[in-house]
Amino acid sequence: MESSSIRIGEVELTWAAAGDGPPVVFVHGGLADMRYWKAELPAFASRWRAISYSRRYSHPNRNRPLAGDYSPRTDARDLAGLIEQVAGGPAHVVAASIGACAALFTAAERPDLVRSLVVIEPPMLRWLEGTPGGDAVWREFRDDVWEPAGRAFDRGEPERGVATFIDYFLGPGRFDRLPAASRQRIMQNAAELEAQTRSSDRFPVLDRSAVAALPMPVLMLSGSLTRPTHALVDAELEQLLPRPRRIILAGASHDVWVDRAEECREATMQFLGSP
Repeated sequence: MESSSIRIGEVELTWAAAGDGPPVVFVHGGLADMRYWKAELPAFASRWRAISYSRRYSHPNRNRPLAGDYSPRTDARDLAGLIEQVAGGPAHVVAASIGACAALFTAAERPDLVRSLVVIEPPMLRWLEGTPGGDAVWREFRDDVWEPAGRAFDRGEPERGVATFIDYFLGPGRFDRLPAASRQRIMQNAAELEAQTRSSDRFPVLDRSAVAALPMPVLMLSGSLTRPTHALVDAELEQLLPRPRRIILAGASHDVWVDRAEECREATMQFLGSP
């Protein structure tokens, strides 16, 4: 397995790769890092060149927050640079949660770099505004999750900030019930969430017309037990995309790939291998 780091602008990104063939780039979600995809690189390596990387403020990168406008737009520029430098050209992209927001921005801004797209519940939360039932859900998330998490970081209580976020998406008290090793691993990536809560561009809006114009095939993976924030956004995304394929996995939370890894892997391989 290859592993190295590359410099893209002002940051360095750690990456790993396995296999030969058409490149597939895996993008992790919030409070995670490239280890999220550890089992997928060897699984996909038989047919593709599977590449994973850690987004700029995730373990083991040592980048310090450089500006107050960190958002999926920032990650999208990083992803484009990684595809160019590591994949060497257009790649399939498999992306989870806020990493999927970055992938959608990349696909819209640099469609020449994205051959196909697999997205797992991208939280394009500003799309909630003005949609049926969406305004109340948006306010609840902003007032009960995002702002309290930001205040916890400001008080120097990163574990409380992270717990606020985790418990909302995966269930009350979930963070405290995790094994110590899991909590430690999550906290290694707390800087990314802190940078987002302090950003002046927290929830950038991807224009709906840009999504409707995406030329590449898109597979959506959703969990049947996900929060209304993601369910409503996924419904909007499905309506916008020209010809999406959507799979809703029974019994899965927002962390769809963890809850239903085998089914996600099988569906993604079938999608990538289709004409």
